[in-house]
Amino acid sequence: MEHSHEHGSPITRLGDVWGHYGGESLIVAIAASILVGLFPQPGYAGLGLALAIIAGVVGGFVLMRRHDRRLCEMCMAHMPLNPSAEAERKKWRFWLAHNGSEMRFVGPYLAVVLGSSFAYDYIGKWVWAAIQASLIYLVLAQVTHRRLQPWCPWCRSGGDGVPESPEVLPEDDRLLI
Repeated sequence: MEHSHEHGSPITRLGDVWGHYGGESLIVAIAASILVGLFPQPGYAGLGLALAIIAGVVGGFVLMRRHDRRLCEMCMAHMPLNPSAEAERKKWRFWLAHNGSEMRFVGPYLAVVLGSSFAYDYIGKWVWAAIQASLIYLVLAQVTHRRLQPWCPWCRSGGDGVPESPEVLPEDDRLLI
């Protein structure tokens, strides 16, 4: 089924836009969580903020997954003119998108992120906030990979980040008439 942003209900269009910016909405949720951690609100206000953040994360994730299953006009409109050069500039994000899911990195990273929440009183709220903010770069790496995957050196190379050399075409000086 072809998808157009000019048709459909306003709710559908809102869901499409939210899905397109799903990664960015996760970044907003991380920032909001950090702000709530730095400046907690008492009572129902704090509970309401926490529930709104959870709803934003779940909604953003569901709509982002729906978005990824079809061609998106906004994605095409936001594609850089030279995606290969953009991918080269952001190669560390590609490295993180691929290697960040390896257990040798995930285990220690999660231990630090989760551990900082339990050690909040010992390490201080600003150190805790900086550790939590590292999640933003992790999400940025995944967003970059989703948008520029055809130019990802790790996807193109089989996992080592060095693209395979294209086959050398035979040289032929004959005219094609």
